[in-house]
Amino acid sequence: MCGRFTLTHSSIELARLFEIEHLDDFPPRYNIAPGQPIQIIIGGSDDRPDAHCAGRHGMLVRWGLIPGWCKDLSGLPLLFNARCETAATRNSFKAAMHYRRCLVPASGFYEWHKGSDGQSTPYFIKPADGKPVAFAGVMESWLGADGSEIDTGAILTRPASGDLRKIHPRAPVPLRGDDVDRWLNCREFRPSDVEDVFQRPDSGMFECVPVSDLVNSVANMSPEVQRPVARPQKSQTHQTSFDFD
Repeated sequence: MCGRFTLTHSSIELARLFEIEHLDDFPPRYNIAPGQPIQIIIGGSDDRPDAHCAGRHGMLVRWGLIPGWCKDLSGLPLLFNARCETAATRNSFKAAMHYRRCLVPASGFYEWHKGSDGQSTPYFIKPADGKPVAFAGVMESWLGADGSEIDTGAILTRPASGDLRKIHPRAPVPLRGDDVDRWLNCREFRPSDVEDVFQRPDSGMFECVPVSDLVNSVANMSPEVQRPVARPQKSQTHQTSFDFD
């Protein structure tokens, strides 16, 4: 799963990488948790032949999707992750997968490895090239009976592989290149047309770094949560990927 991530790249860097004309400034965030606002990128509706990315823009949503059909929020679990294997058919995510796919830009994410002694070790998993990464996401705008509106979103996950699987069995779905355009283009590409993005090999894309236990608390939001710490030899910093076996 992906229950904590970070976004420290600037709005200018994100706008350039994801071909957005303008993105509002936002402060660096080192420990983003479910229930908090997150930056997403959605595709636009510009039909001009030369408007490849003209309608693409960013927006803030709550991390934790609320299905549009939901009437009562009491008892609703915080749907911050969606399994790529079932998202297109599960009632909670089906409509969003068809009509409201999005990108969730990140500078990396955190995962916890539980050792044989029962102790959990936090890892900061970041792009090896230092650039932002786009995770596959979905969003919904929920309308309350009182007329209130909440924009919400979730990150898609898939089975982890390679060295990353030694840390946690699941990982967010990263998107690159043409897959970004196809994922955002809900008009021309159905969920079944973009299933291949869940199986993209990305050898060496991520670096896993054991970090301070400070990241365990969502109250800790300083750069110190990413401070590397020493671990036993077998757990030292290494390259990993999202390859499937």
